[in-house]
Amino acid sequence: AVVSTQSTGKNHVEDFLVTERSNGGQDVILTSLDAIELPKDKDETSYNTIRLNEEEKGKLDDVLSNKQPEVDFPASLNKDERTSFHKAVSAYSDKLSSQTVTVGDNSVVRVKLKEQRERTGIKFPKGARNIHFTLLKWNTTTSEAILKLSQLLKVKPKNFSYGGLKDKRGVTSQRVSCRFMTARRLAGLNKSFLEKNSDKTQPLSYDRGFLLGDFSYAENEMKLGDIGGNSFSITLRDCQQTSEDNLDKLKSTLLDKGFINYFGLQRFGNCGNTHTVGKAILQQDYASAVRTILTPSTGQKPDVKAAVEQYNATEDPAEALKLMKYKNCIEGLVLSSLARDSRNFKQAIKTLHYKQQTLYTHAFQSYVWNRVVSRRVQQFGSAVLPGDLVMTSEGTVRELREGEVAGVEEVVMPLPGYDIVLPSNDCKQFYSEVLAEVGGSFEDFCGPGGKEFNTSGAYRNIIFKPLSFETKIPRWFGIRTRMKS
Repeated sequence: AVVSTQSTGKNHVEDFLVTERSNGGQDVILTSLDAIELPKDKDETSYNTIRLNEEEKGKLDDVLSNKQPEVDFPASLNKDERTSFHKAVSAYSDKLSSQTVTVGDNSVVRVKLKEQRERTGIKFPKGARNIHFTLLKWNTTTSEAILKLSQLLKVKPKNFSYGGLKDKRGVTSQRVSCRFMTARRLAGLNKSFLEKNSDKTQPLSYDRGFLLGDFSYAENEMKLGDIGGNSFSITLRDCQQTSEDNLDKLKSTLLDKGFINYFGLQRFGNCGNTHTVGKAILQQDYASAVRTILTPSTGQKPDVKAAVEQYNATEDPAEALKLMKYKNCIEGLVLSSLARDSRNFKQAIKTLHYKQQTLYTHAFQSYVWNRVVSRRVQQFGSAVLPGDLVMTSEGTVRELREGEVAGVEEVVMPLPGYDIVLPSNDCKQFYSEVLAEVGGSFEDFCGPGGKEFNTSGAYRNIIFKPLSFETKIPRWFGIRTRMKS
């Protein structure tokens, strides 16, 4: 039986708590705000750094003064001696980079200026080029938090990586990584929140913000999907016809039958149109992609909304930019590109980082998947069909044969792409139907637009059963009352 009740959700930001879970099954809970020291290079005392002679120093000075773009030095056949020379170059100036390259039949050490973004003045040893940390945020999306971090730290948003997007209206925790960043700089950003909430007798301020902590250094950055799931704590207020018996029935239903594993609203952005941008990108209709990004919406900040309204009224990106407080947001980056070349819409999209472009194309995949799965459930309910797909222990998919028994929670449906297998039953036709309805086709996922705009596809379980589910009915007074626990 279906158990339902009328209620009010997300009345307070802390009514919706999302805790990311690591691949190892551990909840990501912020436990420490303390900075940690950057580890020392394990190899820094392994070699005796050689002394550079005057001729070598002169060549390096030519590079530093831009008299030469790069200079080559003979490379020793001995690996320890080559390593020692690289360290000598690095010790001479942190503005120089060196690498061993092959020129003809010989190896040389090539030295040139580091790119500007590499000149941090801090040496990040191998194994510590990324810092991982817990981001505890509230009343802001993951993308907005990353954008704010990049503005405060004066680095590009593409330096940050994370496993997934978290909701705006709620308190969420997740792991994030950042390239070439120290824990001390990140921990320093906690100061304003801690000062605002220094009075322990007052409730915490949940206007908008974040805390950073639980720092650790690693060599690799995080990847999208590199998480084990999420746990949720949801407070529903002003519930009608609620009883312990009804909650027990709800718990039993969710644990036994699960729920449809839809992609959530955060996948489609504050404005709910990221899938439309993704479709346009895949179809190489960059003008439409730009127009959609620059569509005014209630989900935009006031200055951003004013800027895109100005652009839509005048098609003058330079004038629109003047209305924006921070131009390092998606709309600002697109407008900045258009200000340089007002008709080069493709370049405006490519100005966005690859990760952002990927989020757009993934949103279109997710939108199609949601609609296909809805159609399947409407037509077949929870039935398992011959020709359905299930995952193997090797991470591949196989078809269910006639008479083979499997639970509906084992069935996966593909996100459309150029490297997926479709089920060999009526569900296969649903993909063509849905894509036609939204103005797309399978050709969109492997067109001639360049590798960065193609998407291979993936598989997702259509039903998800929570690992655990607990309920309780606390007593409170008034819909504005904050919960004590």
